[in-house]
Amino acid sequence: MTDSDTAPSEEPAAAPATAEPAAKAPAEAPGKPAAKPPAKPPGKPAPPARELPTAAQIAAWIEGADLPTLPALFELPLPRFDALVMQIRKEELLPQHWQVISNRELPGEFSELPEARRLRARYGDPELAARRLTALEVAWRELGGKQPSLWTVADLFAALRRIVEKKLEVDLHDLFSAARDVWAGLTLPHGREQLEVLWACVAFVRQKTKK
Repeated sequence: MTDSDTAPSEEPAAAPATAEPAAKAPAEAPGKPAAKPPAKPPGKPAPPARELPTAAQIAAWIEGADLPTLPALFELPLPRFDALVMQIRKEELLPQHWQVISNRELPGEFSELPEARRLRARYGDPELAARRLTALEVAWRELGGKQPSLWTVADLFAALRRIVEKKLEVDLHDLFSAARDVWAGLTLPHGREQLEVLWACVAFVRQKTKK
């Protein structure tokens, strides 16, 4: 026997396996743009600017013209009204010390007052007279029945404070105009003096009031 017959046959070494290439990851889709945040709801529109009277209109009103924009100066919450009156007093347009007359028994019927009769005759128009006298009567009650011909501008503002505090339904244009017409109908200097003070107060309030 030959060595070749007894030696174990050697098998050729297997070739190293070649690593298969890793499978490629699928291509990513192109990035989508980031979602936009939801649009904010539109804010509340700013309230329209209040129409306020001019100095010339206030002067014409003191002489008897109508001034429908007058209430815009005085329709205020009570703290702001008090702050406004404090400014008026600091300007010495009203007395430094005055207060609302305390409630007391009313002296009679408002409709029978000489001031009420004079205003009805002055206006002629029953509807206008009824509106103005209704407003004036509310203030008369808040002042404890003090006769309107004896009022000062301080009394008018004192009544107005009660109206604001109690949130009474009163047309301020009619109230101020009725008080103006009471003073305008007086022959004594007191009437003209109060008209001048009222003019100064309303003009000052307009100067301090923003739209």
